[in-house]
Amino acid sequence: MTPAGPSAVLQKVLQNNSNLQAVLGEVLSAERKDGLSNQVLRISAHKGVFFLRIGQAGSEALVDRFAEAHNLQLAAGLGVAVPPVYMDPDRGLLLTRAIETRQSAKKDLPDMLGQELAQLHNSKLSFEGEINPHTTYAALRKRVSETLDSNPDLSLSKDVSAVLPDLDRLMADVGLQSQLVLVPSHGDLSEGNCLLADNRLWLIDWEFSGMADPCWDLAYAIQEIGFDADAERRFVTAYQSGQHRPIDRADLEAMKARCDAISSLWAVVQLLDRRDPAKFAPFALERAARALKQKPA
Repeated sequence: MTPAGPSAVLQKVLQNNSNLQAVLGEVLSAERKDGLSNQVLRISAHKGVFFLRIGQAGSEALVDRFAEAHNLQLAAGLGVAVPPVYMDPDRGLLLTRAIETRQSAKKDLPDMLGQELAQLHNSKLSFEGEINPHTTYAALRKRVSETLDSNPDLSLSKDVSAVLPDLDRLMADVGLQSQLVLVPSHGDLSEGNCLLADNRLWLIDWEFSGMADPCWDLAYAIQEIGFDADAERRFVTAYQSGQHRPIDRADLEAMKARCDAISSLWAVVQLLDRRDPAKFAPFALERAARALKQKPA
């Protein structure tokens, strides 16, 4: 079946959301943008240019949209998130104004992100939800097992199936976190979620945000953005310059392995949801291989 075009998708959404139609005004065009977890449309309308996030079917099991809306409002008030123009947590809808990014500013990302994370982590904001790596991994692992058990026609490729026991052992070996101080955290700091514009940094996609060990955001950013050794040093230095709590390098290295294990298992869930195997199978295998290589001695 051919997927519906962006205009058809938007029309269906607007039919059920008169308030959203009023915010946009007359729609001039809609363009589908890349998104791993959700559908994203860039909309040109009489009232401006916007991005509309439409929650992917099945994501409800992984994302608390009401917690996301709460956390996003707080982060926007702090000035680190693009302010929402319209939200409908029941339908997974989020509308923000488009921000023009500057590719030339990417060299400054490690320093700017380190400073912005220090601001967020020091803010004392009370986010809803908690990011616990072992709880998150266990929930994803349970979903994988239950989906396979209840759907005999579903299967994973041999190479993907083979890494699951290795990831289970890794998560057991790196142990539970003893971090007592949890801080408001973005939770999903990939490069695509960091927008550089007008000499400032905006963070988008707060759907996995919550209270977490500070090492979670640091490790996730290093792994998913792909900082090299110099960029990682600058990033951590910029973060530490705005912090009163030192980051233990052993804790950070262990968290890197946890982040990659969870990312790999998340991709396995996408495969079981019958999403593009050409995209998610390599993703799962690459993250698993890096997690196992990253595992502290």
